[in-house]
Amino acid sequence: MEDLELVFEKYYKYVKSYAVSLCFDETLAEDITQETFYKAFKNIDKFNNNCRIETWLCRIAHNEFVSLKRRKKTENIDDYSFLSIYDNALEKTEEKETAQKILEISTTLPSPYKEVFYMKALGEVSFTVIAEVYGKTESWARVTYHRARMKIYEKLGENNE
Repeated sequence: MEDLELVFEKYYKYVKSYAVSLCFDETLAEDITQETFYKAFKNIDKFNNNCRIETWLCRIAHNEFVSLKRRKKTENIDDYSFLSIYDNALEKTEEKETAQKILEISTTLPSPYKEVFYMKALGEVSFTVIAEVYGKTESWARVTYHRARMKIYEKLGENNE
């Protein structure tokens, strides 16, 4: 039981950051995180050490998010308010207007660019974990993130003309 508490303490913020990068809602991310750890602890015997524990937890969180999205088809989870999450980022940015434009543009990116961009830029998830979550290579994660950034910069340039 002590080991489970240590896992929770060590990876709670990491999993919650990942959940926020998926849904952009603090309350919903908290629910996803709690459910993730509940399911992980319930199924700890199924963890077989062929991946890192944070990857396994992120995969559970991703599956929980997808399940939640399916259950709530009448609600569009992607449309949750971005304000509470972005306010902190915008306060720390000297160019608030540019940051706001980048965030607005990022919401229009197609999958998986949007998700990878959010995981890396906002969730600070490593490329290794992103790759493992998607079942792809680390190179794929890096290229996808780079392409997402390029798409954002292209649209940023179009908006400034």
